[in-house]
Amino acid sequence: MKCVCQRPGLHAPALVADYIEAGLNAARYYEKQQCLLLQELYLRRTFHEILNKMCDSLIHCAIRKQCLEQLYKPLMALKRFYKTHNSTRKYLILEREARILSHEFNPF
Repeated sequence: MKCVCQRPGLHAPALVADYIEAGLNAARYYEKQQCLLLQELYLRRTFHEILNKMCDSLIHCAIRKQCLEQLYKPLMALKRFYKTHNSTRKYLILEREARILSHEFNPF
């Protein structure tokens, strides 16, 4: 998501959605390969990247808003992953972090 957008208000939804989809596709690939560590890595990396962009005040406001609105996608994928592998505690920690940061750095 480090590209320079001429019209971020117009391209923000597609930009964020494409980034999330790429991360989830990588996680699906490693799920098929039965490599749980890499699957978790890509899910967590996508989640944290979206969360960090949402909290970064140097990022355009439209992109930050889209990160906030689409944060549920990687979070739900992580919930599914952790529920499948009996690690509900890890998911609850991530959910709490997202809740706190979304209230603290809400761009609107």
